[in-house]
Amino acid sequence: MSLRALLLPLLFACAFTLRADWQTDLSSPEAGGFPPLRPVKLDYQCGWAGLAAGLVNVQFLHPAANIGELDANASTTGLARALWRLDATHDARANLLTLKPLAVRQREIYRAQTIRTDLDFDPTGVERFRQSTNDKNPARRKHYDYPNLYDLQTALLYVRSQKLEPGQTYRIVVYPATAPYLATVTVLDREKIKVRAGTYPAIKMDLRLEKVNADMKLEPHTKFKRATGWLSDDQDRIPLRLNAQLFIGTVWVELQKEE
Repeated sequence: MSLRALLLPLLFACAFTLRADWQTDLSSPEAGGFPPLRPVKLDYQCGWAGLAAGLVNVQFLHPAANIGELDANASTTGLARALWRLDATHDARANLLTLKPLAVRQREIYRAQTIRTDLDFDPTGVERFRQSTNDKNPARRKHYDYPNLYDLQTALLYVRSQKLEPGQTYRIVVYPATAPYLATVTVLDREKIKVRAGTYPAIKMDLRLEKVNADMKLEPHTKFKRATGWLSDDQDRIPLRLNAQLFIGTVWVELQKEE
């Protein structure tokens, strides 16, 4: 029998054990020691393969003591808009001391329907309300029970607060809209990167997502394969670029203006 034949069952057994016990492998929910993100306005361009396809405008605000707010709007542009019209808003509030989410209000306006998603977080989990103009039956609120959840804003704030040394890995459970996902972020390297907004020293990271099903087991994400992201390696640590491998191909988001 070959060495490969002997090792494969052991490797599969180790992989199964890791996936079965994924909850014990989560990172500490404590915020890191890196300073909080200052109020800032960021404009991004996004696209599919080599085609520019949309714009995303993001503002991080501090409307009250220890409260962070993310106000974002996005829309498809050009040829992409002719094929797939989308205008969206995403407003989120978070506790800046714990880096835990408080509430999210999101609207997605498509050509044939509008989808409203409301998320209200508490220490036990999140209450979700999601409604489409195409729904025939009234939407109902649902509560997902799991502590230490993150939304999109606080997932970013949590990761940027950590040391982010090459080789370090962070695992958190993110609830972006309709379902929970295990997000695994691995710090790859430090390098310089040029984007539309300029040239920055950057922290390069790998992102993996796995869906958490109703039985608290992990499933492959059906639309997301993996992504590589870069944060500025400075006092801000703002997102500079994201290259994501999706079921439709490579999608990218790149900073084009910072204020």
